[in-house]
Amino acid sequence: MRFLLLLVGAVTLLATSSCHSTSQLPAQTLQHPQARELLRTWRHSQEEDQGAVQVYRPATYAFPPARGREGYTFAAGGQLTKLAIAPTDGTLPLPGHWRWVNARALHLTFGDSSQQDARLEVLELSPDVLKIKVLEPR
Repeated sequence: MRFLLLLVGAVTLLATSSCHSTSQLPAQTLQHPQARELLRTWRHSQEEDQGAVQVYRPATYAFPPARGREGYTFAAGGQLTKLAIAPTDGTLPLPGHWRWVNARALHLTFGDSSQQDARLEVLELSPDVLKIKVLEPR
């Protein structure tokens, strides 16, 4: 009887872990060792970019004046808000989702057809800086 209960439990666990529903996003997004450092609002510090490497700083950083700054807000559960520059130089929030693809890459998806999904290589992540390279789209 114990064996049967154990078998049923194992089959149920395997069946539910292979599903890719949005209810499983928190576990997928937070299992990365640096996931908690990512969970904040990051603004693009384009003054610090080096070639294809884009530099982002926490929204609380003392940025020099600029006509708008793009950015991202990464939230627990895989929720994402891309902070685009609006036509009036304000912020245009675009909702989406994020997940770790592997130890160094993020996949971003957007419901808005004007935004392409993206894959980002995370080159550096600390409480003070996020350095990325856009892998897709190019």
